[in-house]
Amino acid sequence: MSNQENMSEATAEDMAVIPTSQHRVSCNGGGGALGHPLVWLTLGTDDKVVCPYCSRTFVKSTSDNS
Repeated sequence: MSNQENMSEATAEDMAVIPTSQHRVSCNGGGGALGHPLVWLTLGTDDKVVCPYCSRTFVKSTSDNS
């Protein structure tokens, strides 16, 4: 049962929404042994893109702080 809990925690973390001011972003899944190969992703016309490896979602930031 604890193995399933660990999987659900990792999934929730991996599916994080990451704000960006860039039109093109890179993702490595967090790096280290649990990461994935570095990929470059381009935000679509809806100003977001989802990593095909880890499902992290990159969203164009509307604030000037990022």
